[in-house]
Order: sequence, then structure tokens, then C-alpha cells
Amino acid sequence: MNVDSVMPYNPKTVTVYSVGLLGGSIGAGLKKAGFGGKVIGLSSEKAVKASLDRGLIDEGHPYSDLPEVIAQTDLLILCSPILAIVDTIKKLGAMELPAGLVVTDIGSTKKVIADAAREYLPPRVRFIGGHPMAGSEKSGVEASDSDLFKDAAYVLTPTGDGDHQTAAGLAGFLQKFLGCRVTMLDPSVHDSMAAAVSHLPHVLASALVLCANEQEKHFPGTLALAAGGFRDTTRIASASYDIWHDIFATNKGAIIPLIDAYIDTLSGMKAKLADDALRESFEAAREIRDSMKGMER
Repeated sequence: MNVDSVMPYNPKTVTVYSVGLLGGSIGAGLKKAGFGGKVIGLSSEKAVKASLDRGLIDEGHPYSDLPEVIAQTDLLILCSPILAIVDTIKKLGAMELPAGLVVTDIGSTKKVIADAAREYLPPRVRFIGGHPMAGSEKSGVEASDSDLFKDAAYVLTPTGDGDHQTAAGLAGFLQKFLGCRVTMLDPSVHDSMAAAVSHLPHVLASALVLCANEQEKHFPGTLALAAGGFRDTTRIASASYDIWHDIFATNKGAIIPLIDAYIDTLSGMKAKLADDALRESFEAAREIRDSMKGMER
């Protein structure tokens, strides 16, 4: 995104709500890039201590301090699971919020969050949905990585007419301090795209592990033979379901049809395999995969 013509967005105080892997990595990225403002963390006592010890935040508070902290916040980044983000937005709607406050999030689905923001947040607050397309099978602030977002796609989903200027300023801020590549999408379009390249792959990775484990029951030692291809393909199956539950719960309408489409594709390849006719499918897939930029970060 070209943000050169946009007035720079320079928040003085950034508050990260829920300092886990992504929230901690945001703090780490801001610090590494020389952000001169204050970074506040709202999280559990354990996460706050770990964040302070690692220098990811300047100041830490329990979640209950949100009403006091929000009064001094310019940019609030909600880093909880999706349904918790929705609950926090509802709580914010009942608080006295400073004019000019910008609220964003890192939720992996966007429409349900955007709808909540539209319903509960006052007009003087700008909500810009966000989704960094970066992560890890690891979790917790201990896994924070200052380079987690470097060169990664970061989607922003402004909705109201007045949100686009704010989103452009926020995009410049994120690109400058996190090193990401910002893309603007409609929330529903984002959810359909993410279902294909993020949510469906997680289902498939888990299914592949379960399938291989069934083979292990018949031929003990099967899993011990797993090499790089299997490990790379199934790496994300190590992620906790607690993290993924909200994604599946809020985007099943997009994911289920894609599972059906994948079953159809797999059935077609099964028939081609029987006829020793997989070359065309494999070559098409290779060409598509090789054309995808930024996949080898």
C-alpha cells in the first residue's frame, strides 16, 4: 500500500490488550523499530510480568484496569481470541472513551468483530479491524518474536466512510514499525479469503495427522518415518484448539463449503491417480505455488 500521501499517524500511547504471542510480538516489534511512545500491556499477572521482564511493554496492568488505562490510550490493539474481542468491544461501549481513540484487533475472522464494533462503539471512536497473517504453532508471551510480522501480509478492514483515512494512517504506522505489508479488504471478503488460505489448511493438517496415526495402528513405526514434507505440512496441527475454536465458530459458513470443494478436488485426483494421470494436476499446482510471492519468509 502506498501511504506516502497520507498524514502520518503517530499515537503516543499504544495499549495491547492481552499480551500473548501476537500481542507480545507487537510490543517487541514496536520496541525493536524504535517506537518512541509508551506501550502498555493489559493481561494476566503472569503475562504482564513476563512482558515487563522481556522489555516488550513499558507498563503493565490487569484487565480490570481497562477503564483507567483507556483514558490515556491513543491506539488500542485487542489481541484476545475472537469471542473475547467481541466481549471487550461490548465493555468498551459502556465506558467513557476518549475522542479520537483508534481501536483495532488481530482476530482471524473480521465480520463478527466489525458488526460488534458498529453496534457498540460510539462514532467518536474509530474502529479498524485487523488481521496479521502471521503466527506460530507456539503460544504465550514467551514465544514473542519482534520479526513475526516482517514482510507478512497484514489485513485491515475499514467499514465506514470515515474509516478509510484512519485506516491509511494506521497502515503506515504498522508498516513502519512492524515491517508488514498492509492490504485493505471488506470484512466478509477477508473471511472468505482467510478460510481458503488459513482456516481450511488447519483442518487439513489435523486430518492428515489423524490419517497417518490410523496407519500407525496397523503398521507401527509409520510416524517415525515422517520426514520434512510431513512435518512442514502438518506443523500447524500442533496449535491449541482453544485458539482455533473461535475461528471455526465464527467462520464455519465459509469453511464448510471449502471442505466440500476440497473433497471434490481430492476425489478427482483419486480418479486421476487410478488412471496414472496426475501430471496435469501436479504441474498446475506447482506453477501456482511457485507464482506465490512471500511464501518463503
